Amino acid sequence: MAEIAPLRALRYAGQSEPLGDLLCPPYDVISDEERDRLYGVSPYNFVRVEYPKPDGDPYDRAAADLAAWRLRGVMKQDPSPAIYVHDHEFVVAKTRVRRRGIHCALRLHAVEEGVVMPHEMTFPKAKADRLALLRATRTNTSAVFAMYADTRGEIAGAISRRIEGVRPLAEAAVRVEVHRVWAIGDRLAIGELRDEFAKRRLYIADGHHRYETALTYLGERGGPADAPQRFVLAYLCALDDAGLRILATHRIVRDSDGALDRAIDRSFERAPIDAGALGDMQPGIVIVRDGHFTRLQLREGADVSALPSAWRELPVAQAEELLLRDARDAGAQVTYEHDTSAAIAAAETGATAVLLRAVDPQTLQRVADSGERLPQKTTYFYPKVPAGLVVRALD
Repeated sequence: MAEIAPLRALRYAGQSEPLGDLLCPPYDVISDEERDRLYGVSPYNFVRVEYPKPDGDPYDRAAADLAAWRLRGVMKQDPSPAIYVHDHEFVVAKTRVRRRGIHCALRLHAVEEGVVMPHEMTFPKAKADRLALLRATRTNTSAVFAMYADTRGEIAGAISRRIEGVRPLAEAAVRVEVHRVWAIGDRLAIGELRDEFAKRRLYIADGHHRYETALTYLGERGGPADAPQRFVLAYLCALDDAGLRILATHRIVRDSDGALDRAIDRSFERAPIDAGALGDMQPGIVIVRDGHFTRLQLREGADVSALPSAWRELPVAQAEELLLRDARDAGAQVTYEHDTSAAIAAAETGATAVLLRAVDPQTLQRVADSGERLPQKTTYFYPKVPAGLVVRALD
């Protein structure tokens, strides 16, 4: 099954600035405004490598900045290979929780090998962007986030035994989030973890584009079995980790020219719902317009034959195939929003918000095991694993 390996991480090396000022989110959640803000926080903020401004050749500039930082000692490669434990503390629903994962090198496998399983479709444009950055930098700038089953806690126990009572290698605060990192360099401990993962299949949570890009790059370069391009930087978290959170990705629809209503009438029954009941009931699909909330229930006899059996019962699948496809075909603009309050607010300005229930990790596992993929923008793993905390250079 899965093969993990230690790596000599490239990390920020004792800067006078707080480490939290040097980290950035992964590229796919950075807006232009957020990128500008991060550029202003520090001349060494990792956004310059992870998601450089599109001036001139951004990929060559990212590679040049990273090379200069390494030359100046801003970032240094650790002297010995290790597996890095990462505790990520954050606040959700006014409660502070912790998600634990490990950063490691993960051997690449083609999807059909059934070792590293995707759950979501990808966008060609995003893969082209990540491939250009990988070619220029020869660096895994941000991790593929994957999940694994650990129902008996063997891996959790192995990790805890190695870091209990040990001072973290690095700590960083980013607003209300706190990151702590430990290095496990002991060969026996690494061997124990490798043996445990060798029994397991992995499920990509976040980073489908990064994983597919790494496969493409491997196809270009080839190399022996231990070549660095045969591995990718990964952050691995247990499916039942207490801090694993998946948020829904709501849809905001504008200018559907009545196509959305026609699709609703064809496949769904409508029922009014009180906004205050959203949290308690967690309905699958809710339409919001001008302050009115309407729950949609699939009509008896609705044609769902186009939906794969593994996920035809999921609200996001029904919304994409039975509602939004027609709206897009009619020229509607469909955007995405993870924040429920923001989605509802958008519906007060002439748009229609399609609120969706989040998908749980076990459902993703089941869909991936079936060999199917969910529609794009189905899941939002919260919070994101930052870029710049643990970096993997291929050279």
